[in-house]
Amino acid sequence: MKKLLLLIVITITQINIHSQNIEIVYSVSENTNDPILSTSTTYNLIIKNNQSVYYNNNDSLKQFKYQSFIDETKKIGELTRVKLSDNHYAYIKQDFFYKNYKKDTLVFNEIILNKKVFVGEKINLFDWDIQPKSDTLILNQKCQKAISKFRGRVYEAFFSTELSPRGGPWKFDGLPGVILSVRSLDNYFVIKPIKIIKNSLSANEINNVYDKEKIISWETFKVLFKKKLKQQLKKLKLMSEDGEGGSVEITDRIEDLGIKKMSF
Repeated sequence: MKKLLLLIVITITQINIHSQNIEIVYSVSENTNDPILSTSTTYNLIIKNNQSVYYNNNDSLKQFKYQSFIDETKKIGELTRVKLSDNHYAYIKQDFFYKNYKKDTLVFNEIILNKKVFVGEKINLFDWDIQPKSDTLILNQKCQKAISKFRGRVYEAFFSTELSPRGGPWKFDGLPGVILSVRSLDNYFVIKPIKIIKNSLSANEINNVYDKEKIISWETFKVLFKKKLKQQLKKLKLMSEDGEGGSVEITDRIEDLGIKKMSF
């Protein structure tokens, strides 16, 4: 009888751990190949039952590591274009990633030049290699390491089974616990937790903001992106003098789009 009672208590405890609402605040850095474009800001991840949202807190210019290089800003639709010294341009937008685990759907907003589009993918995009158990502590949570290669980069992630059976920032997911920390081994993309909030009241605000939007696939997004680059290259050619050459190339993105340098 005592063993049965103990088993019931353990089971109830595990259910409570995995059913509570979790909010994690992260510090997110993109250390771009061109340092002037590097950014650092905060994001929130909220997990509740079969859904999660991950978003940045603001669209402030403060996210740029070299704010003194900012020359001007211009509002273009829902985006803010920032001009930095030496004709470098960046677009500020509010990121919002929505996951529905029951439907195995991930939806997020992307930019093709200065236009916002909405992209849908499956949640489990990563093929993780879980490392032997370790006692790595992150914000007092025992974590285990996993490694995966994804769209041109190798990532090292630390996840905890003590908070949630799944979930993670950005597109990261698919481990038997919530991902607390992750970085690409080249340090281009680094996500570190700042704070964990259990039973967060913010979880009541979870909803799919893309419910009425036109969703395209990742493959369609890449095709449209390449098409826009070709259009830009054509405009550049028309503006050039006879005998001049030019090119467009994707050099600073977290994910490899598989688009090679295009020239004329």
